[in-house]
Amino acid sequence: MTEQTIASLNARFVRYPRFKELHKEIQRCQELSKTTLEPQCMSLEGESGAGKSTLVKDYSSMFPRRETENGTIIPVFYAEIPSPATVKGTASCLLQQLGDPGANKGTLWSMNTRLVGLIKTCGVELVILDEFSNLIDSETNHIMNLVSDWLKMLIKQTGIPFLVVGIDGKVSRILKANNQLSRLFACREKLEPFKWTNEVSIKEFSMFIQFAEKVVNLPLTAAVPRVEMLYRIFYSTDGIVGNIMNLVRYAGLSAVESKRSSIELRDLSEAFRQRISDYLPNKENPFKTGADENFVSPTEKAEMPKKRIDISGTLTTR
Repeated sequence: MTEQTIASLNARFVRYPRFKELHKEIQRCQELSKTTLEPQCMSLEGESGAGKSTLVKDYSSMFPRRETENGTIIPVFYAEIPSPATVKGTASCLLQQLGDPGANKGTLWSMNTRLVGLIKTCGVELVILDEFSNLIDSETNHIMNLVSDWLKMLIKQTGIPFLVVGIDGKVSRILKANNQLSRLFACREKLEPFKWTNEVSIKEFSMFIQFAEKVVNLPLTAAVPRVEMLYRIFYSTDGIVGNIMNLVRYAGLSAVESKRSSIELRDLSEAFRQRISDYLPNKENPFKTGADENFVSPTEKAEMPKKRIDISGTLTTR
């Protein structure tokens, strides 16, 4: 197997419909801010592994830095809030990533002045702050109010929209604790896991798996009925994008190494053991069940039979 094949399996990701919808929402905030008196800020939260960082980094990559005769232009500035989060530490981190050679020098006042100046000089149209949840102290569970007040000041002084990204529940908690900061973030979005609840949600999940197969350039085995395979993948990953892609990528790599033309149950079983089982320790390995059998989870055994949907859109009861 070539290094190029391995890199291809690891590097690509899926721009699925919800991913694209959120990109459009981010762009709306960016564009609307150019014509309004107040920046149109946005928050994005979701579970760990939901794909938040991948989404915003991909958006940022569509507006690359460029060097001009007048200096560096950074249309979309992506940065991560450090941990532990302090006002001076965060300001220094942003200055460093903007290219300030003395990022950690000077008083907070001088650092703020340079930061506001650089954001304007570099033509920044949107600031993306990832790891926004670091504004909650991991030891005391207290919100870093000084940092949130400083951020409110920075938004107002630059007039630039900010997109803050973090863990589900924590972002909204931080914003709720600061009314003036909260008011700036009228757009609140979530990146949720896929669901297996009705025809629409199952079709959406099915579409994502099709995209994932294209990413690894290998199909899932046809030996297992499609709806059964979809259910096993959903169960094993809880519908979380990061889990799904870890599973499919590792299984794809196993299939390529074994010179198989499709991803087999043995590949998925090993991928589950290596990449998912430690993270979700209470899960059974659904890929050990034979191709001609229906996998039934422990929870499902105690409930009414679940409905599954085949690729033609017909609901069937297991």
